[in-house]
Amino acid sequence: MSSSISHSPRPSFRRLLVTLPIACAIALPLASTAHADDAKDCAPGSWFCGETTPPPAGANKDLQPLPSEGAGSKPAAPPPPVVVYQPPPTTVVVQPREAPPAYYYVPRRAVPKKEWGLNIHAGGLVLGKGRDDNAGMALLGLGLRFRPIPAFAIEADLDFAGGRDYNGYRRKETSLGFNGLVFLNPKSKTQVYMLAGFGWQGATAVDDRNGFDTSEYKYGYFGGQAGIGLEFRLSKVVALNFDFRGFVRGRVDDNKRDYPEFVDSNGRTTNTSGGGLFQGGLTFYW
Repeated sequence: MSSSISHSPRPSFRRLLVTLPIACAIALPLASTAHADDAKDCAPGSWFCGETTPPPAGANKDLQPLPSEGAGSKPAAPPPPVVVYQPPPTTVVVQPREAPPAYYYVPRRAVPKKEWGLNIHAGGLVLGKGRDDNAGMALLGLGLRFRPIPAFAIEADLDFAGGRDYNGYRRKETSLGFNGLVFLNPKSKTQVYMLAGFGWQGATAVDDRNGFDTSEYKYGYFGGQAGIGLEFRLSKVVALNFDFRGFVRGRVDDNKRDYPEFVDSNGRTTNTSGGGLFQGGLTFYW
């Protein structure tokens, strides 16, 4: 009985060869359809699964972004909010004011500058030729000047002179004088001034013409003088001055009647004399 029944393998192998192509033909369309519908890669270990084309841009919305560097650290704090401050509106109250009174400018009168000055001067006296053609005297002196205003000054002078007088006598004189000076252009560096004044002189004359007879005479005078001069301001405190003065004087001593000073060839006498004085010097102002 057992030997009568036999199995032949050929019919089964042929079925497999026929069935396998059919199954593959059916499975491939299904796998493509499933991949298109799901739009995702097959699970690991699936049959007929391979790399698919990358999804179009914007299709992978379910994917999480890659963590950035320092993802494990504490996330940075968000920036502070921007606050814009707007001050409240201010209210300006304008009160009307009365117009100020009219201002009238009154020019201030300039106060004249007062000055003091010390004058040092030297000069020469002109007394004519004299009887022996040798008349002439040199002079040295100093003066104290007070200038209350630029155009006017008062000066006191003390002078010493020596030389030969009109009679040819050796002579020495000391004089004290007071003068007023009027400056015609006080605002200029070169100033022209007029002067006038009075003074006293004391003189000692010695007649030494013979060499052995030395008679001595003493004289006293009072007189006046006037002149014109120039002052050059070298600086605010120093000035250079030149002037010419003419003087006339008469004797005031007790011997003027008994011993007249001048006697001419006709016997006429006089105690009045005159002459001229050229002098120059420096004035120091303060």
